[in-house]
Amino acid sequence: MDNSEEINDESEKEMNLNTGYYMRSKRRKLDKNVEECTSFFRNTEKKRKNPIIYMPVEILQAIFRFVPHHELSQSVRLVNHRFKIVAEDVLNCSFRHLEKKINNLILSAEISLAFTQDDMEIKCIAKLLNMLEILKLQYSIVVSTIWRYVYNDFYKTNKTCMYAGQLIDAYFNFIDKFIHCPNILYAPAVIRDYALPLEVAKIIQLTKSFCVHFDKISEEPRTDCLICSGCKIIDIVDCAKYSQKFVVSEVACKNYFVAEYSYVFRNSWFVALPVKMTKEMEWSQKQRMMHMRLRRIVLAHNDMFLQQYQYDREVMLRPDPIIGRIKKPGNNVYTGYGDIGDTFFYYGVMNDGAYAQKFNQDEDNEEEEELDEMLALEDIGEDIAPRNNSSENVLYRIPYLGFKMNVEVKCPLSYAPLNFLKNMNDIDLQKLRNKHRTQGPTHIKVMFECEGASYPRLPTRFEYDFNPKKL
Repeated sequence: MDNSEEINDESEKEMNLNTGYYMRSKRRKLDKNVEECTSFFRNTEKKRKNPIIYMPVEILQAIFRFVPHHELSQSVRLVNHRFKIVAEDVLNCSFRHLEKKINNLILSAEISLAFTQDDMEIKCIAKLLNMLEILKLQYSIVVSTIWRYVYNDFYKTNKTCMYAGQLIDAYFNFIDKFIHCPNILYAPAVIRDYALPLEVAKIIQLTKSFCVHFDKISEEPRTDCLICSGCKIIDIVDCAKYSQKFVVSEVACKNYFVAEYSYVFRNSWFVALPVKMTKEMEWSQKQRMMHMRLRRIVLAHNDMFLQQYQYDREVMLRPDPIIGRIKKPGNNVYTGYGDIGDTFFYYGVMNDGAYAQKFNQDEDNEEEEELDEMLALEDIGEDIAPRNNSSENVLYRIPYLGFKMNVEVKCPLSYAPLNFLKNMNDIDLQKLRNKHRTQGPTHIKVMFECEGASYPRLPTRFEYDFNPKKL
């Protein structure tokens, strides 16, 4: 019998013996407190399943930068409070960096146009520059909507974050293609004038949807939204790049901001009709609808006149185009309408082509028509006056389309418009940030004047009074 068999036999014998005690050494009894500490550490070790929760904030930020912003917004920031803080910080910083990236790309495109001689290359770079200008205007609209609740350092408010992760991803996707494969972006516009790639069209659509969603879900439910929004109306109208702005007065004292502005939107109209009230509406909802209405006018106005500006620039850059002719923008008209409470609104804008088609007569026939009118007046006699609202009325034949906004604002300095706060010196800005107090209400009065509405006998004026004291 070998050694292994002997050992196995001995173990069997030991198991059969009834010695009355265990051959194995007994475990030493521990103190009760020591046992509780040991069980606590064991439970703690069991809970530490994912070490990422205990990583430093800097490492978490570095990891989250590799995660799509849409996932950060929809999933990651909902895990726990720590993930929420870090994810929201990454979302806010990413959106703020977009403005710098877009400005740098615009500068590089303008420099490339200055040193380019080939006609086809000029056309391609001009199309890319057009897209960047469109995205810059879209970005400004989002900032005017959210900055008081996201990036506000001037007064205390219930802050949220830039949770439109899908919109941020769309911007970065466009920038990535712009840098690495720009031919994918400018190809549709080169083949078909004024056609936008899917990346730009997606950003435009997401911007409209997000601004409406933010006003309705994030801002309106708050009890202090009328006060915290401050001069949001002026911030939105300031995004209209191709409207004329006149600063009548602008005074900032120690605690208050008082100003008066005048905006002129050409080829546009804004009419308000009194109607029978169908249902009661709160002031917060009326304010939200006014913000939405102004955003639509500003976006349409920018879209119409940005195309005309880009066309004029391309004609200047390519005086003798080799590849095809430069096509003018098509005749475009935007209209919007809706009833809010006891008022029905009708507004819109048209570009220069649609305006010329609507009002201007053919140049070849102008002299003949003027001669015919003079002969007709001689035959009729001078005693007969022209009818109102008819082709004989000289005033009626004067084409005038456009509306003017007169804005009067009085509010605490912290609630001032964003453009005014940006232009303040660093010392005053730091004092305003350290103060974090606001005194007094916000009062904004907006007067819409549309003289062209007098021809179809519609009201030419509408007054919108934004006064939180009424609440």
